[in-house]
Amino acid sequence: MSKRLSIFLIVIGIAFLSYQLYWILYGLKAEENDNIKIVNNIIENPNQAQSVDVTAQVFQEGEKLGSLIIPKLDQTIAIFEGDSKEILKKGIGHVITTPLPGEENNSVLAGHRDTFFRNLDKLEIGDKLLIERSDIYFIYKIKKIRIVDKDDKTVIVPRPRSTLTLTTCYPFTYIGPAPQRYIIEAELIKKPKIEL
Repeated sequence: MSKRLSIFLIVIGIAFLSYQLYWILYGLKAEENDNIKIVNNIIENPNQAQSVDVTAQVFQEGEKLGSLIIPKLDQTIAIFEGDSKEILKKGIGHVITTPLPGEENNSVLAGHRDTFFRNLDKLEIGDKLLIERSDIYFIYKIKKIRIVDKDDKTVIVPRPRSTLTLTTCYPFTYIGPAPQRYIIEAELIKKPKIEL
């Protein structure tokens, strides 16, 4: 009887590890890492005039609205409208009740700690984040990193400045539903000029 139990536990362990490995590989495959040269140019020349007014854009749930670019991690991640389980399998999600990235107030983006946001803990205060929407880039600078309880509502409260908030489960190595959230708050430092 104990031999069957041992085999059963081994099979369960392999299944769990396979599931986690699948999502890690899925996240790696989904990342786009081909535009870091463009990003570096944008950081150096942020005030180039643009011809698209992104403030008038409206997105349906599940629709791609842009990308989050993290130069320090050499990582580009697709942003989708909404934060359902299905959406978070293909990228990071914009919390619908918050403004779109690049707009005034507090825009919140959520992602899984074991796929797209698995290296978020390598970022530090002062690092830059870029949001790309319709080939317009908004540059943010990380101002605050904190860990909160999973039910903490201060993550989505309005802010007096244009803020980008990234949220993921914490601890990163926790197995199962994590009890806390890892929060990165960044303020908009460069908003592109828009030709009217």
